[in-house]
Amino acid sequence: MTRTEPQSVAIIGAGPRGLSVLERLVALAAERTTGPDIVIHLIDPHPPGAGVVWRTDQPESLLMNTTIAEQTIFPDSSCSFLGPDAAPTGPTMAEWYLAQGGREPVDSTFPSRTLYGRYLREAYALIRDRAPETVEIVEHPTRVESVIDLPPVEVPGHDDQTPDTPPAQVVRCEDGTTIVAAAVVLAVGHIPSAQNEERARLAAYAQRTGGLYIPQDLPAEAPVAEVRPGSRVIVRGMGLNYFDLQTLFTHERGGRFLPADDEAPANRQGTSGTGPVDGELRYIPSGNEPLLYLGSRRGIPYRSKPICRAHPRSFEPLRYFTKENIAQLANLHDLEEGRRAGARFNDQLWPLILADLRFAYYRTLSRLRPEVFAGDPGQLREAIAEAVSRHLTRRTWQETHPDAEAGAGQSTHHPMEAARPGRVTHEALAWAEIEESLVPDPSHRMSLHGLLNPLDGLEFDSRGPGPGSLHEWMLDFLRTDLHSSLAGPEGSPEKALFTVLWQARLLLKELIVAGHIDRVSVDMEICGWFESFVAGICDGPPPQRIAELLALAEAGVVGFIGPDMRIDANEEPETTDPDPLPQVFTVTSPAVTGEITGSVVIDAASPTNSVTRAADVLIHGMLERGQLAAARLTLDDGSQKLLTGLALTPRPYRTIDAEGNPNPRRFALSLQLSAVQWGLAIAANPNANSTTLADSHAAAEAILDLL
Repeated sequence: MTRTEPQSVAIIGAGPRGLSVLERLVALAAERTTGPDIVIHLIDPHPPGAGVVWRTDQPESLLMNTTIAEQTIFPDSSCSFLGPDAAPTGPTMAEWYLAQGGREPVDSTFPSRTLYGRYLREAYALIRDRAPETVEIVEHPTRVESVIDLPPVEVPGHDDQTPDTPPAQVVRCEDGTTIVAAAVVLAVGHIPSAQNEERARLAAYAQRTGGLYIPQDLPAEAPVAEVRPGSRVIVRGMGLNYFDLQTLFTHERGGRFLPADDEAPANRQGTSGTGPVDGELRYIPSGNEPLLYLGSRRGIPYRSKPICRAHPRSFEPLRYFTKENIAQLANLHDLEEGRRAGARFNDQLWPLILADLRFAYYRTLSRLRPEVFAGDPGQLREAIAEAVSRHLTRRTWQETHPDAEAGAGQSTHHPMEAARPGRVTHEALAWAEIEESLVPDPSHRMSLHGLLNPLDGLEFDSRGPGPGSLHEWMLDFLRTDLHSSLAGPEGSPEKALFTVLWQARLLLKELIVAGHIDRVSVDMEICGWFESFVAGICDGPPPQRIAELLALAEAGVVGFIGPDMRIDANEEPETTDPDPLPQVFTVTSPAVTGEITGSVVIDAASPTNSVTRAADVLIHGMLERGQLAAARLTLDDGSQKLLTGLALTPRPYRTIDAEGNPNPRRFALSLQLSAVQWGLAIAANPNANSTTLADSHAAAEAILDLL
């Protein structure tokens, strides 16, 4: 076939999202019989595939919080853009792992980050080797400083004067490389974020007084080596980043975790280098650890995932929060007629999820503890089914949006607070009466508020250790969570909620992408409270990490601050043995008497992924020049709110500039899609018609059509 001048495509960011776009470009280019040769430039300072998050030179002890079976980079027959008869396009991580001789069960093993990084690196090698002769792949181990838009060039002899040739963008890199690109894909993932006023104040104070402040960052990239042995460290945040820090301060400093009932000196080894454990642990310090004091808004860590050898990853289909019920409830076909903006989460969708949560909890409780019921547990199941039926048949658009015509504010109530007048309120009262009569002891009833905020309303005279202290309460909390996780969803009513919320989140993600949920509701309700609610239950670490935290607390390496922690300057800093640095910080909690002093503060919350706070040269510069714009949301009262993501067209997600003009040759994927998608941290799952892979396919098709 006839070839023309090669066209260049620049993919900025070569982690999993950039790799996925590359895979689709290579696969689609191989299918086409016409078109120019293509040069694909992969630009990332880290090796293609793994990127910075999954780089293969980080410590082996750092784990993923998803299993081997949950990862893929290749589309499969479940993907709607391929079809049910499509042949496999490449191995899932599980297939790759087993082919490499892996022996751990893929549905219950949380792999090391480096193992996933090796899978991504080998996936890249496979994609590169599959590239047809018309496609050249060029790696650039550098960072992009700017993308410059060239002025349109008229094509002689064309009446329409389409300004499509030559390519309209120049990509300039730190190492001096300049690339003239016909299309650019922004797949930059995590980017540096400007500190807010409070964090900037802490950093300046630490520098002035001889303390140390470590801001939000990926733990493997944080300067934890600067934290000296014996330092008193205040950690703010008890999510996944904390557990990575915990690993770096213990495993990576020579400490050892042993089975609590095993006196043998050797640790058991597994896929991650530390191996899954079957119960509680004890910790043997190395003497190189700091002293960690942990706190957060809720004062507790994320709940561990109920996935282990005895209970591998498996999910039972939801009963009530289903596509069929959602379609019936929201009358989604009316969207096409412009009569509504989509379903509201609090009023329309949350009651269905709540019904599934109640069903899962009480079904499991009735099987494990039938004696706690004062009557037939089947009455609760009947009440749930009846409430759902009433909700589906009686909740109308007028009921859920009584002031829509007047532009009234939307409902933003928390699930544990009363709903605004409507069917939900009446049904909730009826449910409470049935629940109280059948489950007389409140401690056995499902309490989402208690699950999310178990420290709410509690006060402690000391942090401990000692009877009635926060320390003793936390030991009991951690031990209960660990044992519940090891019992699995079938052996714990609380862990049965995990399977419901995990699946509900996946369906919500799909509905949001399809535009079936009101955008204000997504922002104010799903992102407003439901996201953190789900994260606290579903996004926790493997059970092993909770066992390790429990062991560290018992060994005196970890202490607890309490909820609603507040960090202040210590006006009279002193050196406290064994910390060699002055104790320049104090931290308090309104729930606990007294204060803790420390020389180090680590912000362990996840980095802020808001483009308005971007502190990197590329995205910040493009926003400043008006090439990109932050997305805006018009609220029910007519006011506008800036969102965390970029302003984009519908899929294939072309960027929109500050004047509202789409750029036909520039695409954005990854975390910067947060204004149009939800749950972006969830990687592509096999056999799940992955949204991530569909995004990559759409972008690749659009790019090849341009060329």
